[in-house]
Amino acid sequence: MHTIAFLFKRKPGMTREEFEHHYKVVHAPIAAKLPGLLEYRHYPVREANQGDVHARIPPGFDALSVYTFESAEAAEAAWNSPENGPVQTDTLKFIDVETMVTLPLLLRKVV
Repeated sequence: MHTIAFLFKRKPGMTREEFEHHYKVVHAPIAAKLPGLLEYRHYPVREANQGDVHARIPPGFDALSVYTFESAEAAEAAWNSPENGPVQTDTLKFIDVETMVTLPLLLRKVV
């Protein structure tokens, strides 16, 4: 498996409500069309509260997206595909890409 996550902030001037609507209703269906995508998950950041041990949320981060492909080659093909054009165009409409953090991940199942 090849998994990559993106931790990001919304564009300046965009409300949390506008951001979450765009992320779920507009962006998700576009990104879900990437060829070879096995799994695509959204993790909107919520307020830390009881049960959130060591929670130190960096200021301003709004969400984490996780993309999983069969292989690095499949991911590379998706990022270079025509379907990625609309994903990138839409990303610029609601994500502050200057502050985005990209995390290449390994899955190590413990339980």
